[in-house]
Amino acid sequence: MSSVDQQIAENRAKKKKMIVTGVIVSVFACLLIGVVVTLLAYFPVSGNTRVAEEKQEKSEPQINSANQAIDRKELQTVLNETSQRVSEIVATPYLSKWKPSKVEGFQTSIDQAFNDYGASNYSQAQTTIEQLNTDITEYQSAFEKAYKQPYADAAKAFAADDIDDAAQLNAQALKVKGDYSDALALQKRIDTYHEVADLYEQARVGGVEGNIEKQRAAYQQILKLDPQQQEAKAALAKVEQQIKQQRFARVLATAVKAIDNKDFDRAQEALAKASAIDNNRSELATLQAQIDAELKSQGVKSLEKRIQVFAGADEWQTVQMLAEKGLVDYPDSRVVQQAKKSAGEILAASSALDVYIERPGRLADNNIRQNAINAVSKYSGLTQLSAKLGEKINQVEQLIEKENQPIDVTIRSDNRTYIKVLGVGVVGEVREKVIQLKPGKYQLEGRREGYRSVIVDVVVEKSGTPIVINVQCNERV
Repeated sequence: MSSVDQQIAENRAKKKKMIVTGVIVSVFACLLIGVVVTLLAYFPVSGNTRVAEEKQEKSEPQINSANQAIDRKELQTVLNETSQRVSEIVATPYLSKWKPSKVEGFQTSIDQAFNDYGASNYSQAQTTIEQLNTDITEYQSAFEKAYKQPYADAAKAFAADDIDDAAQLNAQALKVKGDYSDALALQKRIDTYHEVADLYEQARVGGVEGNIEKQRAAYQQILKLDPQQQEAKAALAKVEQQIKQQRFARVLATAVKAIDNKDFDRAQEALAKASAIDNNRSELATLQAQIDAELKSQGVKSLEKRIQVFAGADEWQTVQMLAEKGLVDYPDSRVVQQAKKSAGEILAASSALDVYIERPGRLADNNIRQNAINAVSKYSGLTQLSAKLGEKINQVEQLIEKENQPIDVTIRSDNRTYIKVLGVGVVGEVREKVIQLKPGKYQLEGRREGYRSVIVDVVVEKSGTPIVINVQCNERV
């Protein structure tokens, strides 16, 4: 039975209750009609009867003609779609409660349309449905405007620091649609407005006092309360840059003092710290050149010691640079040779892993994910030399694991075929069963006594479509 027929049947069931109540009224109506008929028999009005018959004869062909012009299947489809629209409105909390009388009217109209259809009055049913769809569209548009317009006005008021109007207008929007995400987000900003203003004042005072840490703390707290504060973002970036420059200057001064005292190990350590703060400063190259010149005169042992310092600091770019340069003067040094080799391997491994870290979505591909697994296995031995590389390996492993979560696979059969996932496990004899497999390629084997076995190849991968596999032995042997 189609959904239209079901709806008609339900409407008819409702009417049956009304029929019982109307039986007594109908009896009296029949008696009254009998009296009228008797009177008409004695006092016939032939002219009026003829006119009524002519009107009926004219109207019936018009109705029949209009009904015949209606495509019933198309009308059924429209009835179902419109009924679904009404159901969705009723099921949507804020939309249905906005104007309940309107929603009740929609329900009445769709019931009337089904009644007209059941009475074969297709033309009237179509007219009702067309008007109902127009009314629903207008209702939905009006509802959307009722909460979006106050929200838009509230956002403008908030941007103009008119907090009272912003609160009032946003409250109107939430009254209509309490789960409107944009209005909820704006409400959070409204709620923290005065606290944010106080923090801006703290930042200003910190600037006057020259207390840059106080400024940073204030801006950080502002962004914690209201992440959309662009002024605070820009100010925090400026303050962070100032702090960075101060740290760089202190560390660089330590490096210069160490060079003057011929303490090149300490100078190299300080220079490495300065490079970690800002590796684009020209002073680094100047001081490095000065250190290199001093160290060159002390021979290969000094070079090897510097390399060990940078290797211990996990600065393999610098290790590679020092090793390549040192081999020009000390080509026979095994320590320098090994340092160059290790630096090259670590840097290459780091670059290879960055490909997966920067574009983790590619790991959804089975081949690329397998390449990533191979890379992790290949470079794991280098983690003893580089903690940073170990962190990258851990990050890639986490990304692989995230993309390698088991996926539901539905197995359907005839409850007589014995099914196995080759290399994984047994499914058994089932009619339908959901198993979980990690992304990859699998073979499902089906066996049944007296029938030819079957092998089904399956590729399990993330998809919006459920994976359903049919395995049945149907061919007798």
